[in-house]
Amino acid sequence: MIKPASNNQLKNWKKLLMGKYRKRSGQFLAEGVRCVEQILENGKIEVEELIIQKGWNPEQLSIKRDLSFFELESSDFETVSDTDNPQGIVAVCKIPQESSVENLSQKSGVILAIDAIQDPGNLGTIIRTASWFDVTGIIFGTGTVDSFHPKVVRSTAGATGVLPYISGNLNDLLTSFEKENWTTFLLDAGEGSKNLEERPKSEKSILVVGNEGNGISDELFRDGRHSIKIDGKPNQVESLNAAIACSIALYKFSSNSSTF
Repeated sequence: MIKPASNNQLKNWKKLLMGKYRKRSGQFLAEGVRCVEQILENGKIEVEELIIQKGWNPEQLSIKRDLSFFELESSDFETVSDTDNPQGIVAVCKIPQESSVENLSQKSGVILAIDAIQDPGNLGTIIRTASWFDVTGIIFGTGTVDSFHPKVVRSTAGATGVLPYISGNLNDLLTSFEKENWTTFLLDAGEGSKNLEERPKSEKSILVVGNEGNGISDELFRDGRHSIKIDGKPNQVESLNAAIACSIALYKFSSNSSTF
């Protein structure tokens, strides 16, 4: 069923482009056909409303469900879109509740920790990659771009909300997990770092990925934590993109090779 959107709805949707309103309302926007379809298919995120541009046919969605569509004129639709060339559909979604150290620490595998990643595209790609490798959870450290920012959500290609997550002071959270026998690995290209493939085995590993320009915060380097690096040709290129480095490391951590 397609209904005309009210002025009040439009006003509230536009506010969701700003972080403080997303936090206040507990909602976020997911834009684009592929992104919306993936969210609907995953079934992990509650879709509360679907906004469509006038003339856009809901039959274009491959997911067939009893959904409520609210229609906007093109000029109004552009005010809730975060792209230069809108695809005609935006989902209003409920932000999933955060997990806890207590819940995640009972599991095993790999937890990905993000230390102040600021580029929305990088964070979205990292979340998408983490979902592909089915990590146990994600920790968003203070200073990291909002994981429900429209550009982040779009870059995840629908993987937003698939994985459990926690946000807060990264050093404090790492310490809490370490008390529950999790081992922290800092992805760092410094001289004291060991090759990724030489890391000690651990059934409970936390992989920390640092800021695009500054790397991992100094306060996170402490005894008991392992600095690891990806070998390459630093004389030819200064460093890897944060999302690329994260992808390589997660592949290695998820490998079933007896070396690891």
